[in-house]
Amino acid sequence: MVYKYEWKTGFYKIPAEEVGKHMENLQREKGEVTCENLLDSARPEDSVIHSLYEWDDSAAAEKYRLEQSRKIIGNLVRVTVVESSKPEEKKIVRAFVNVSEQKGVEKAIYIDTETALSQEKTRAIVLRNALSELIAFKKKYKNFHELASVFEAIDDTQLKLKFDENQEAQ
Repeated sequence: MVYKYEWKTGFYKIPAEEVGKHMENLQREKGEVTCENLLDSARPEDSVIHSLYEWDDSAAAEKYRLEQSRKIIGNLVRVTVVESSKPEEKKIVRAFVNVSEQKGVEKAIYIDTETALSQEKTRAIVLRNALSELIAFKKKYKNFHELASVFEAIDDTQLKLKFDENQEAQ
């Protein structure tokens, strides 16, 4: 079987084919590809993937801290205890959601979920982002026929909301 490698986005400066071959060689050599052994293979300046990494420690540290901020925002939830005869019931929602109008923006904008869902414009953005994630999930796992009913639900929702993955929710 012959494989051809491509990037999902045009962000990287090195052809995907070169990186794919590098990773195939790494798997042959190590038996697997891990983030750690991929990074180690990039350390030599003559490595084909060396330039894909930030080697300036100050800049890398700042990028890492920004990634930590994204994780903090994404993992913070609000817990609402429902006052009922069952006090153990609680509602858990993400505390803040991304309301950036464009995909892949360098500087994401977050507001609290309740506010985002109460305003027409930001609600549409949140729905667009959610559907984009579901469509990406569907593409990633399209070969798993066991998930066909999930894919159908994604398609139905996409139609219901008149959502084109290349545009905003209507």
